[in-house]
Order: sequence, then structure tokens, then C-alpha cells
Amino acid sequence: MDYFSVRDILGTRLDEGQSAYVRLGTMPIVQQTEDVFPQGLPDEYAFVTTFKFRKTSRREDWYLWQIFDKYGIPQVSIRLDGENKAVEYNAVGLTKDAVRAVFRNSEVDNLFDRNWHKIALSVEAKTVSLYLDCKHIQTLPIGDREDIDIQGKTVIGKRLYDSVPIDVSFDLQRMVIYCDSKHAELETCCDLPNGPVSTHQWNFAWI
Repeated sequence: MDYFSVRDILGTRLDEGQSAYVRLGTMPIVQQTEDVFPQGLPDEYAFVTTFKFRKTSRREDWYLWQIFDKYGIPQVSIRLDGENKAVEYNAVGLTKDAVRAVFRNSEVDNLFDRNWHKIALSVEAKTVSLYLDCKHIQTLPIGDREDIDIQGKTVIGKRLYDSVPIDVSFDLQRMVIYCDSKHAELETCCDLPNGPVSTHQWNFAWI
């Protein structure tokens, strides 16, 4: 994530048996969308992240990732609803105001603890699929979506209802967006502490 200069702003941590990660809090990470996604988002893509809630954030309602247009209107987001134990995908619809998919079941409940987890979302033309810790959880239908406005901003870590910078504390090891939606199902979990292999790399990238 060179665009966000995370190394310079926040530093990194390295625990025994765990890949390097960034500890986020107090301020969301913000960057111009045209710097991060100069060609916009493709119609189909995979969003993959490895992270861990901290003590309070697992009960919060917040956005893990969000893109705003130049007027500050949200265009696409991944919301983590700690109160209802849900993962929510939102986007601006082509024929209606919003496209929304909410994943909520007993397997999603397991995400909201204080252990490391990997979320992978496969966003396709008509469906969005959730993979949690390399296991397929659910596939939901979605409608047609508008292209994003790259003149706005991209944000990592922001509470749902707050417009001022406040503490959304979580540890982030990796965040990647792939142009191929199939990458979500091809991910392995060797970067999790209980995975078969521990690596020593982290990245935030647009691939």
C-alpha cells in the first residue's frame, strides 16, 4: 500500500509466528481514489484482507473499506456490523439507489472475536460471495452497479455514523483487490497464525 504510506505514518509490528501488520486507530487512512485506482474498479473483482479486531472495535459498526465520490457520497463499501454480527457489501446501483448484500449467520459470527481472520469477497456481475478463513460462506444476488468516480477518496477504517476522526482500532496485515473475482476462492490461509505456513510479508495493493 505505497499510496497510503502506511509504513511512514503508523509503523509495523511483528509478533512471533505472525506476519508483519499495521495497528490502526484514531485516524482512518485516506487517499485520493485516482491515485489508488487510476482506472476505476472493474465490473468483477476480488477484495481480500487479513485483519484482527481489537477489544472495542469488534462491537462497533464501521467500514473496513469505502470509496466516496467527489461530493462525499459513498459509492462502494464493505461494512462490518459488530452489533448484528454481519458483513455487508454496498454499492451504488445502476437502476436503483443502492445495491446491498448482507451476510449474517453462525459462521459469520466467528469473525467478531479477537483472532486473525481473512475475508475474501468475490464481486461478480450478478452475485457477491463471501469467503471467511478460506471457506465459502454464502453467495447472494446483486443488481447492476454504477462505475465509481475516481475523483473522490478511498478510506480504510471509518465508523459508520461519524464524520470526525475517531478511534476504529484494528490490526491490518493485508488488503488486496484483484481484477479477477476468482482470486477470492483461490486464496490460502497460510498467513493466519493457525495456517500451515507463516510468512513475513504484508501488502496493500491493486492488482
